[in-house]
Amino acid sequence: MKTLKIAYINFWKIDKNDDYYFTKFIEKNNIGKVEIVNYVDNPDILFCSCLDDYNYVELREIKNIKAKSKIFFYGENLNRFPPYNDDKLLYDTFDLIVGFKHADLSKKQIRFPLWLLYYEYYNYNEKDNILTDIQTKYNENIKLQKKLFATMIARHGAGGKREKIFNELANYGEVMSPGKFMNNTEPIGGTEKDKNDYIKYGLYNICLENSSYEGYFTEKIFQAFEGGTIPLYWASDLPEQNIINKNKYCFCDINNEDCFKKSINDAATEPMKYIEGDLFTPDASKHLKQFYDTLLERISLLV
Repeated sequence: MKTLKIAYINFWKIDKNDDYYFTKFIEKNNIGKVEIVNYVDNPDILFCSCLDDYNYVELREIKNIKAKSKIFFYGENLNRFPPYNDDKLLYDTFDLIVGFKHADLSKKQIRFPLWLLYYEYYNYNEKDNILTDIQTKYNENIKLQKKLFATMIARHGAGGKREKIFNELANYGEVMSPGKFMNNTEPIGGTEKDKNDYIKYGLYNICLENSSYEGYFTEKIFQAFEGGTIPLYWASDLPEQNIINKNKYCFCDINNEDCFKKSINDAATEPMKYIEGDLFTPDASKHLKQFYDTLLERISLLV
C-alpha cells in the first residue's frame, strides 16, 4: 500500500492520540497508508476546513500552497463563515468540495454531511452500519422509564428559535436545560456521552440547527434518536428525507405560528404517533452506501 502525505489546515483540534475522520477513511478503504505532514511539506492531499482551530491559513493564501490535491470539507452553514460562502472561490481553490450541499460534479461538489463523521464507520456494511447502530440504541432507550418530560442542551439561543420552542413545549410539561443556555438544573459534563446519558431519560428533545440552508443537516436528530426520544427540530422541514422517516420527528415551523403551535401540540399530546414505526426509510441503506462510495471514488481519483 502506498504512503500518502496528508496535511490539515483550518480544521478543529483533536486529541494527539486520535486521528481525523478522513485519515481513517483513507486507510480503512485501502487508498493508502497515511503520513501526517505540515501543509508546507508538499502533501499529496491537503484537507482544509473553515475553522481557526488548527494551522489557520487565509483562504486567499491556500491557492499558493503546494499540494498534489486540495480537498475542502465543511459541516456547518457557510453563510456563517465568509469568505467560504463563495462557490466560485471554492471551485477555483480546491479539487474537491465535500459537505452537506447536494452533489454537483460540475462544481467539484459531493455530498458527505457532518453527521457521518460522528460515527466510526468508514464504508457500508449491510449488518453493521450507522443506521443499525442508531436503531439498536433507539430500541433500547425508548423502553426506558422517561423520568423527564423533555430536555434541551444548548450553548446559545440560535436567534431566539430555541427559546421559542422551549417556551411552547413548556406549556405541556417541564423542559430541563442543563446546558449554558436557559439553564434551569444541574449542569452535565461536556462530552457526547454525557449528553446522550442525560437526554435518554426524556421523552422529547429540542434539537434544532443553528441556521437553515438547503441540505444543511448535522448530527442533532440522530443523537436524539440514539436517546430514544422524540426530536423537536427546526431547519430543513425534511432533513435527510431519503433516510429518515418523516413521522419520527416533530418539525417546528417557527415562521408559521398556527403550524408551529399545532405541531408541538400534536407531538406533546400524541407521542405514540412518533414512537411507532422504523426510524429509517426502506431504501435508507442505499443512500448511506452512496455517500461512502462517492467519497471513496473521488478521493481515489485525486491520488
